[in-house]
Amino acid sequence: MRRRARLASALLVFTGLPAQQSAPQDQGAAFYDRAGLAEAQRGNWGGALANFQKAIQLAPEFAEAHYHLAVVYARLGDRAQAFKACQQALRLRPDYPEALYMFAGSCHEAGDAEGAATILKALVERLPDFSEARYNLALALKDAKQLEAAAEQLRAAAALEPRNPKYRIALGILLAEQQRTEEAIEALGEAAQLEPANPEAHYNLGVALAAAGRTAEAGKHFREAIRLKPGHAAARRGLGLSLLHEGALAASEAELRQAAAVAPQDPDNWNNLGMVHLRQRRFDDAIEVLQRAVSLNPRFIKAWSNLAQAYQRAGRVAEARRAAERVRGLLAEQRNLGRAMILTQTAAQRLESGDTRTAIAQLREAIAASPGFADPYAELGKALMRVAPKSEEPVGLLRRAAELDPGKAEIRYALGRALLQRGRASEALTELQGALRLRPCWAQARRLLAEVHAKLGQAEAARSEQQLAKALEAAAVSGAR
Repeated sequence: MRRRARLASALLVFTGLPAQQSAPQDQGAAFYDRAGLAEAQRGNWGGALANFQKAIQLAPEFAEAHYHLAVVYARLGDRAQAFKACQQALRLRPDYPEALYMFAGSCHEAGDAEGAATILKALVERLPDFSEARYNLALALKDAKQLEAAAEQLRAAAALEPRNPKYRIALGILLAEQQRTEEAIEALGEAAQLEPANPEAHYNLGVALAAAGRTAEAGKHFREAIRLKPGHAAARRGLGLSLLHEGALAASEAELRQAAAVAPQDPDNWNNLGMVHLRQRRFDDAIEVLQRAVSLNPRFIKAWSNLAQAYQRAGRVAEARRAAERVRGLLAEQRNLGRAMILTQTAAQRLESGDTRTAIAQLREAIAASPGFADPYAELGKALMRVAPKSEEPVGLLRRAAELDPGKAEIRYALGRALLQRGRASEALTELQGALRLRPCWAQARRLLAEVHAKLGQAEAARSEQQLAKALEAAAVSGAR
């Protein structure tokens, strides 16, 4: 029997992992923990919460009670408290597999795919039959752009649970994104056979078949997805585009209108409808829906191009000219961004080879080419920290990079390090906490945050971050084996 079938409590269904309970010295804490598990089995999450909190009050070092509390918070929808309790469980017990699994999920949800993958690799090594961990590892690897490794994990999960279509659907989607269309069709066809009432299996099979040019077959599966789930906007869009390809304009319009009604904030739906109206020579209708597409996404080049065509064919020459100018401007921005990206990559290579002067010049050129691109500001800031460690320019450049790309943890980390080097620990604290909100599994950032806490005289916070960094580093070493 597989390990995940031997669950000791209803709580652990959340992770799918076996219980590894260790009794605390305080028997009162053990009593309240057991009571919390019993309440959880009955679905009384409020009662479970109260009991786990009492257990922790009696035994603050009771790692399992912290983990159980994390699961209850997650069930109640309080993700912030769940994450906090999970971190505490790991600080107390760095090798705690259930807590590591939950923590990896939180990291991936926050956008830290690489960190999540590192932890999940370690778990899969310890629990090779845990198919759901392999599935989540595959999702993390996919987001980390390690596509072949992701496919390998999905195949392994499907082998462990051959009757579960979820793993084949995920594999088919991944293969389709890699343009391995025939393999995708095979995996998705198997998923649809395993669970004929699964709308996602039929929808994604339709997508793969459409990519292979088999539009009639694709249409059948889109229709089946819609029959099973009438509000499936993506399936209606897929069917509408298949019908457009076949020249069935009225039927295509009907499906695309329903897709737009279900998902009115998706600019693709309005652009697709605009293409149908262009084919129908209904230019005013095309203009109306294409205007909506570009209002939802002002940088949607294809929609602007279609709008320019609609204006031109409607005889609205001045508006057609303005739309065409917008297309040219966006294309020029794309070219400039591409040039800035190449310059930034080349500069990084120069820095590695020790040619700092040329690298700095290239990074300044990249900024001039694409002022809205964050990476050259960040790389220039880091380069100048080497040659002018006391200058304020690196801080200014890194702040600008963080403004342009607030979702990049590496920039916030570099800014925190620069501020710490200049003795501005309070400001560094803010930046490093921001970096860790984006990449919670980043042990190196937690080590630096611990250093900042220590400089600010916050000894307990420093110790706490060091403990969590240690747990994450241990998982990374295990996952790298």
